Parts: sequence; structure tokens; C-alpha cells
Amino acid sequence: MLGSSADATSLRVSPVRLDLNGGTATSTIRLWDSGSTPTNVQVRVYRWTKVNGRDRLDPTTDVVASPPVTKLAPGRENLIRVVRVAKKPISGTETYRLLIDELPDPKKRVAGQVNVVIRHSIPVRFSE
Repeated sequence: MLGSSADATSLRVSPVRLDLNGGTATSTIRLWDSGSTPTNVQVRVYRWTKVNGRDRLDPTTDVVASPPVTKLAPGRENLIRVVRVAKKPISGTETYRLLIDELPDPKKRVAGQVNVVIRHSIPVRFSE
């Protein structure tokens, strides 16, 4: 008989979509950890378009997330600021994806086991 164990992820995110209208350039995403150990998180922003019906994510400097890396203490929450820093006025709609990745804990690495981490992909839309 093979033994196994699993640690359920405890990374939660709210809201799951950002729609910013009328020149609003900033918002926040709330992250929290309901687990019993700290969780390391990386946050990245990509320009999101559709090409031939498929999602395309391209690196961008027009929108930033701060902080880009954080450690969530058990039972605590952090706010991530999402800011459109581009100087060019919005014409129509701009779409982005905020990727929030749980980073694996290297101390929990065990030979013969696969660590599965969570990725939240949050749509972000700026409209005039």
C-alpha cells in the first residue's frame, strides 16, 4: 500500500475581476491565507488580447502590481495595489491579466512527490 499526503492550498483572492472605468487608474486585490503555514506569493501583470480566438498574454509596463512578491502569514491578509502607470490616455478599453501564483515552499520538497501550486488569473479592464 502506498502512503500519501496532501496539503490543501489556503490562498484566497478577492475580487476575482477588476473593472475600472472613467479614468480610474488604481484598485486593490485582497489576498489572504487561511492555512497554518506562511504562503509565498508572486504577482505579475500581462496585457491580455485574443489572437485567432486564443488568449495571448504579453509582458507590460503599462500596469503594475505592488508588491510583486509577498509572504502571507497564516490567518492574515495583504492588499496588492494594481496601478495603470501608462501616461497615454485610455482609448476604448484595455485588458490585462493579473497572475497571482502561490510559490512552492522549497522546505516541503519531497523526492518522488509533485508539488501543485495555485494560480489565480484575474481579468483587469480599464475603460474610458
